[in-house]
Amino acid sequence: MTRPLYRLPEGVADKPSEDCHHGLWYDKFCNVWSREWQLKTAGNDENPKLTWIKSVAGRVGSDQALSEFTQRMFDLVTKRGGAAVVATAQSRFVTGLGRSHPVENGFAWHPTLGVPYLPGSSLKGLTRAWAQSKYSKDEVDQLLGKPGHTSGVAFLDAVPIRSVELEPDVLTPHYANWSENDLPGDWRSPTPVPFLVAARGLSMLVGMVPLTKSHGEQVEMAWKWLTSALEEFGAGAKTALGYGEFRAERDHSFLQNLEKKRREREAMATPEGRWRHRLRGRSEDELLEAVLDHLIKTPLPDPEERRAFAKVILEKGMVSAWRKGVPHDPQRTRAQSKKKLKERAKAVQAAVEELDAEPPS
Repeated sequence: MTRPLYRLPEGVADKPSEDCHHGLWYDKFCNVWSREWQLKTAGNDENPKLTWIKSVAGRVGSDQALSEFTQRMFDLVTKRGGAAVVATAQSRFVTGLGRSHPVENGFAWHPTLGVPYLPGSSLKGLTRAWAQSKYSKDEVDQLLGKPGHTSGVAFLDAVPIRSVELEPDVLTPHYANWSENDLPGDWRSPTPVPFLVAARGLSMLVGMVPLTKSHGEQVEMAWKWLTSALEEFGAGAKTALGYGEFRAERDHSFLQNLEKKRREREAMATPEGRWRHRLRGRSEDELLEAVLDHLIKTPLPDPEERRAFAKVILEKGMVSAWRKGVPHDPQRTRAQSKKKLKERAKAVQAAVEELDAEPPS
């Protein structure tokens, strides 16, 4: 009998490549079945399920894709007045064990990034479970909504900030499959149960946003509850056994870098921002040459661009010296005539005042 599924075409590898979507491979392509519909071994006494899991273990996810995704997520959180935190695993982390899979233990893969993640619904459930041990039902329902209803705060999916190292792990319960007629005891043989985990040190971006502006005040409290839940309860599966312990950091260097990039991109969206970027680090000689090129020889055609350029030149703090016919830094600037320096200063001032001087249409 031939297998109806999972037959490898010629030239296709029998294990996932570094740049593939490991989640699709793990969920859809368990290709190590025998004709008796049993998992094949690797020619040794190793558990065939563990052999399969090892084939998927290793580094997964694209750093570039994760960088772009987390930046967009951070921009959304910032734009909506939400809160973000980086949660770093202090122990191994496992998610999605309850999902169906041929090796019995599933794994929660992000649908597009191919890395382990925590759905926002799981984070909200974790936060509710923690809050119910600290606050009254009315207080919890007021912030997180009643079960089955939306709240004023949306919990976003938590995703890794960089590629993730996956490892095989094994639990060995001694008292499995017992019943009233077949009681557990030390005479039973242990049953190894392999499963896939993320290695210790996994860092994830966790974010939440208010659904409307009126819910903005609720975000801060929800964020405090969530970070406390992550640190006290842990996240993911098997937290009672020590998996999924997290430390949450709101001032993490990764968040600071995301904020820096966001501000730079916002600045580049304006004419002044683009000119600041273009003229950054230019010497006085180079700035004088730029004024000659963009305002005197071949003036920029757009008056908004001319004014933006001139305003950035003014910010450099050199024009006041040029008005007097002297360079700002005589020791580092090539000799220029008083006439030329004053001409440059006049051109800059005129460009700044140009639009203000135009009569209304």
